[in-house]
Amino acid sequence: MKILKTIDVLNNKKTALIINIASVLLILPFGAVFGGLAILLWGSGSQDGSIPLGDLIYLFPLILIHELIHGFFFKILGNAETKVRFGFQNGMAYAGSPGSLYSRGRMLIILLAPFVLISLALSLLYSLHWLKPLSYIALSSIHAAGCIGDFYMTAVILRQKGAIAVEDTAVGITIYQKENTK
Repeated sequence: MKILKTIDVLNNKKTALIINIASVLLILPFGAVFGGLAILLWGSGSQDGSIPLGDLIYLFPLILIHELIHGFFFKILGNAETKVRFGFQNGMAYAGSPGSLYSRGRMLIILLAPFVLISLALSLLYSLHWLKPLSYIALSSIHAAGCIGDFYMTAVILRQKGAIAVEDTAVGITIYQKENTK
C-alpha cells in the first residue's frame, strides 16, 4: 500500500497548537448550535438563568467517557490482536490502537462516535430536565469544540479519493491507498 497522508496530532507542535486554538474558537459557534437545539427542545426560555458552576465538573467525566467510547469502537471494529491505549499529551486526551488498520468507514465511526453519542446523551438529559439549559449548552458546546481533532482527521479522511485504509498510529493516523486487485 502507498502512503497518501500522515497526520501527527501529538508531536507536531503546529498541528497541536492549531487544534487547541480552533477548539477554543469553536465554543461560541457550537454554543449557538446547541442554544438553538435547547430552544427546540425546551422552548424560548431555555437560555434564561445561569450555569451552575458545579455542573462544569462534568467536563472531566465527559473527557474520560469520550476516550472510552473511542477505545470501545477501536476494539470492536478492530481484529483479535487490537490493543487500545489511553493517554494525555499536548493538552489533548487520546485513545489509540497503534498499528491497527481500519477501512475508511470504520475509522469514521471510531472518530465520530464520541461526538454523536455524547451529544445525544446530553440532549436526552436536557430534554428530561436533568440538566439546566445553560449547563446543557455549555457542556455540549465545550465537548463539541473539544472534538476538533476528531473532526480534522475526519475531514482529511473524507478528502481522500478511492479505496483507502487508515492506520492508527501512536501519534495520529496514516492513510494508505489500497492496491488495485483486478
